[in-house]
Amino acid sequence: MSLLATSGKLTGYEVAAILRAPIPLIRPVKHSQIYPALTALEEAGDLAGQWVEQQGRPNKKEYRLSAQGQARLTSWLLQPRESLSEDEIVLIAYNIALIGRDAVKAALVQFRQQCEAEKRLLEERWKSAASAVPKSRLAEDGAGERLIGVRTSYEFALIERDARIAWCEGAIRRAEDVVFA
Repeated sequence: MSLLATSGKLTGYEVAAILRAPIPLIRPVKHSQIYPALTALEEAGDLAGQWVEQQGRPNKKEYRLSAQGQARLTSWLLQPRESLSEDEIVLIAYNIALIGRDAVKAALVQFRQQCEAEKRLLEERWKSAASAVPKSRLAEDGAGERLIGVRTSYEFALIERDARIAWCEGAIRRAEDVVFA
């Protein structure tokens, strides 16, 4: 629905092309999922479909977001959340034209704070894990190697949180710079 909110009209084939791009806008979706989803959204009244005749090729169906679909999408984007998933925050940011920059900035600030809290928790857990192994035991039975493996996992998780925090900060700046004409 977000793609239709920003693109106007799209065929199922065009939706599939956008979603299978080398860097998709959202998590990859299987081609076989697209047409049933479009049909279900149309049957629910969230999309309006119109057949377009083509010369020498099969007819195609173009979909657009209905007023009901736009209202439902807007409601979902603006609903209060205790926490945000990565997919949710990307969709909220993607729909800035629909819900406004203040709503997007508020969600970005919430997601950044959530990532900062997760980072603090990871750092505390690492300190606890590291202090649980006395230095005198690091050479015994592979304890040092296990600790290196654990630290490597924590570093990956910390780097992910840092990247999300940086993304939020950049997205907040871009939202503040948006000029609506």
